[in-house]
Amino acid sequence: MRLKNKLILSYIVLITLPLAILGLAYYYASKNIVLKLARDNVNEIVLKNNQIINERLKIIQDNSLSLMVECELYQIFNGRGPTGGEELLQTNKKVTEILGRYFSQSADLYSAELVTHAFVYGNKVKNTYPPDHFYSSELFKRATEGKGRIDWVPTYDYTNMHRLPELAATDIDYRYIFSAVREINPSCVRNDIVVRAGPGSEKPVLVMNFKDEVYAGIFRDSIPIEGSVFLVVSGEGTVVSHQDKSLLGHKDSSAWLKEVQRKGSGTAYVTVDGRRMLACFALSPVTGWTSIVLIPPGALTKDIVSTITFFIVALGAPLLVLSLLFAYLISARISSPVSKLLLAIKRVGGGDFNAQIKVEGRDELGHVLMKFNSMNERVRELINENYVVKLRERETEILALNIQLNPHFLYNTLNIINWMAVYGEKEQVSRMLISLSRMLHYTTDNRRDLMLLKEDIAWLQDYILIMANRFEHRFRVDFDIQPELMEVSVPKLFLQPLVENAMIHGFRNMESGGLITIYGQRQGEDIRFCVEDNGSGIEPGRLEQLLKEEAENIGLRNVDKRIKLLYGGKYGIEIESVPELGTRIKLVIPYPGEQE
Repeated sequence: MRLKNKLILSYIVLITLPLAILGLAYYYASKNIVLKLARDNVNEIVLKNNQIINERLKIIQDNSLSLMVECELYQIFNGRGPTGGEELLQTNKKVTEILGRYFSQSADLYSAELVTHAFVYGNKVKNTYPPDHFYSSELFKRATEGKGRIDWVPTYDYTNMHRLPELAATDIDYRYIFSAVREINPSCVRNDIVVRAGPGSEKPVLVMNFKDEVYAGIFRDSIPIEGSVFLVVSGEGTVVSHQDKSLLGHKDSSAWLKEVQRKGSGTAYVTVDGRRMLACFALSPVTGWTSIVLIPPGALTKDIVSTITFFIVALGAPLLVLSLLFAYLISARISSPVSKLLLAIKRVGGGDFNAQIKVEGRDELGHVLMKFNSMNERVRELINENYVVKLRERETEILALNIQLNPHFLYNTLNIINWMAVYGEKEQVSRMLISLSRMLHYTTDNRRDLMLLKEDIAWLQDYILIMANRFEHRFRVDFDIQPELMEVSVPKLFLQPLVENAMIHGFRNMESGGLITIYGQRQGEDIRFCVEDNGSGIEPGRLEQLLKEEAENIGLRNVDKRIKLLYGGKYGIEIESVPELGTRIKLVIPYPGEQE
């Protein structure tokens, strides 16, 4: 990435990052405040609604308590009570009137009856059931267990409670109701004395029935929040009222519900069917039931989120545009001198030491440009002073390496010819002397370090002839060199030490079957040569020392050093060897188009 782009990006980050952090902080702070206010508000509504319902039910509960000292009821049920026929009908009319006086003012009460073994007293228009089934029902059981105290029975299926299967398939208005039951012990207050029914008098059971609309009618419209759900559950988990009518009378044993009931009243975050919900709940001291409102937290902050998003976008977009403008102007002022400096450095790297930069400012960057111009002038002067000296030093070092190589080869060759002369091989000595003469003429020409490959191969073949006679033709040499490489200039005698190493060291323990293969081919921008033998190989420890300064093998080391001096450090010799299998020596030089 260019410096200018980095600067622009840095300014954008420096501006947008604080803006994003402030925006997120504002967003979450506002969201939490709104959520808390909404939570408190909803909780207050739940408490108020619960209080309203409690007050209504409390009135009904108190009225039912007053009914226990109703003198007219005492007169009706003291003793044996009505026996049947016309007397029951007249008694039902009186009881219905009495119940109407106590409960007709309550719009929440669906129906109220007094149940005896003989008759169910009350309004027969709304609901009815046989009294004999009542005494085996849960309602009677809970009424008698209360011993005169009121007991609230959560919502149940009317047809199941009273064994009315014929009504199960019908759509009756009072299919699901909840009830309050109380066993009535008739009594009357006379002269401030409570007179109770005598022994043998039947104790009727007061049954007050309610539809779930008592709760639904208040909660349904009081919390107009999308996705909210209200429900009322008993202490045992039975659903008394619910937004979903199909759940009425069902039992819920969810862990979240138990936690809410344990707390009594308040707010809590709960997980309902895998969804995180805010629960606001209140416990009724009248019924012992818990009223709950479940709200998705996101619904409480839906409006504020859109407002905050608009605010952040409306404020952030202009700031981002301004940051881009200022970033561009400031980065251009900083990066322009740097770009000029980089361009000048590239020119200097390419060898143009006449590059000069126009200095327009007097700040730190301007001072750097001035120093660069001064440095460039000084470098140019030093190059002019030292270039010729360094070039001559390099030529002298290469020449010295060649001189070091020639006596080394001559010493070995004369030893071979001397050995052959001792054994009287005159013709072979003559041929070898002619080859040696050509070789000496080639090697003593120190005017050039680079020769054509075909000339160096011709010299190498003379050398191989001498060595083949020395070793009584225990080896042969094959050439596999691309023809187009024969006109390429290569370092003089660069292959001889590699071939000599194979002959002298590789085949020292072999009587016959030696093979040296010399490869040469172009690969991309390089020329790769390889001298491979099937000799005895080199031990790993000795292999690591071959090209080091202290190595005994002068020829290999000299060739490697010459290659690096001529072409650079990435070129030179690599040696691979496996004991008893052979050695491969690779030599890489650049193709003439890549040579400096």
